[in-house]
Amino acid sequence: MALQEVRVSRPGPERYVLALALLMPLAVMAFAIAQLPGVGFSSNLSLSDSQAQVQARRPASSAPAPPPTLVAPTATPIPTPTAVPTPAPDAPRTYTVQRGDELKNIAANYGVSIWSIINNNDIPNPDSLRVGQVLKIPKT
Repeated sequence: MALQEVRVSRPGPERYVLALALLMPLAVMAFAIAQLPGVGFSSNLSLSDSQAQVQARRPASSAPAPPPTLVAPTATPIPTPTAVPTPAPDAPRTYTVQRGDELKNIAANYGVSIWSIINNNDIPNPDSLRVGQVLKIPKT
């Protein structure tokens, strides 16, 4: 039996590139955290109480205004009802098909079934409505 010779290679530059790629996000996060106000890598424990209070105060507003939720409500005009014309009881109801209309929406608006509109108008295919087509709408 022959023994195979195993060669061990020395680590190349790809190991250093991999290490740099793994450590770079940590360095970026550390830099971002250090930029936040009040957060840093050195602790400043020498602040006296008066200095801490000065840093915590906000400047007084020159013209304080109430928040929007406390402003008095304004009167909204009440719309006046308009009369809706009702058709005569024996007058046939019709509907002219508009762009984008579907039979199910027309039937729902008039409170009738889709099948009653299909049967009343001899529609062979419910998906074949044409713009401008006049449909007779049954009473029930």
